[in-house]
Order: sequence, then structure tokens, then C-alpha cells
Amino acid sequence: MKYKSLEKIGLNKEPEKKEHRLIKFVNKTLLAIFLGLVLLIVMEYSPKFKSYMQNEVLNKNISFGVIGKLYDKYFGEVLPTTNDKIVSVFNEKIDYKSKEAYQDGYKLMVNKNYLVPVIESGVVVYIGEKDNLGKVITIEGENGSTITYGNIKNTDIKLYEYIAKGKYLGEVDGETLYISILKEGEYLDIETYLS
Repeated sequence: MKYKSLEKIGLNKEPEKKEHRLIKFVNKTLLAIFLGLVLLIVMEYSPKFKSYMQNEVLNKNISFGVIGKLYDKYFGEVLPTTNDKIVSVFNEKIDYKSKEAYQDGYKLMVNKNYLVPVIESGVVVYIGEKDNLGKVITIEGENGSTITYGNIKNTDIKLYEYIAKGKYLGEVDGETLYISILKEGEYLDIETYLS
């Protein structure tokens, strides 16, 4: 039995069936395949379009963060999720004692074993060691920026993972965090970027 007063506030809703979520997932997958095939067919029969795509896609950097944001906006998330609201426990801004220019970015003095937050949502495009920077994680942001964090330890971030702004990236190894922000071919000042 359903009560109309409970339906108004959303307490009498039946949970979405697994079959509906599976059908939505299959439909999204088929739509993505269809759009990809249409794109390939158009490229095959139009040399102008093919050369345009080669120049734009193969010769320029692709912002995976922007593509992911557009895909989520128009097609929804790739994998079905529950409607439960997720509350972030770790959500802070970068707090540092001092900064100095270092290579293409900055060397920030922070508290020992400082927990590093992500300053822009995006896709992890590089994880590895670099000379004088220690373990490095590079995130390509949704806004077209590329942010590199250096001297990171104790992280469980994976390559090509989407990570939201304010989430936990890792710990600083010691008291020095290296960070550089590249946008539209220019390295930005961290204070200007964060304000």
C-alpha cells in the first residue's frame, strides 16, 4: 500500500530494480559504440574530416578531465551507482608555511607528513619518480590545467583514475611539497590559481 503523503517526500519509493540499471548500462554502452562507429565511417569517407581529426586528436594534447566531465554530463556515469549521497571526510585546501620558486613550479614548506588535497578535479595521467621531485603524481584537470604534485608518499591513487577536488592525494614525504600548475602553456602562481 502506498501513501501519497509519503510519496511527496520520497519515503515510499520502490528501489530501482537491478534490471533497469543493467538496461541503462547496456544502452549507454551501445550508444557510445554507435557514436564511435559513426565517427569512424565519416572519417573514412571524408578526407577533410579525417585530416582535421588527426590534427586535433593525434597532434594535440587531449584533456581527459574535460572529456570525462562532458561524458558524465551528457551520458551519465559509465558504471551504474547508487543514489546514496557521499559525504567527503577529507576536504581542505593546501596550507603551507612558505613557498619558493623551484623548476617550473614551487617548493612549499608544509607540516611533516602533511596530507595533500587535490586542488582540481581531473584524471591522473602520470605516476612515477622524477629527479629532485621524488614520487610525482600529475592530474589533468577538468578546467584544462595540468597539476603536478611532487614528493608524495602513502597514496593509493591509480593511473587514469578520476579524482575529485578536495580528496586525499597522499602524504608529503618530509616537509616539502613540490607543485606546478600548467594551463594554456603557462605555469601559474599557486596563490593566483587558488584564489
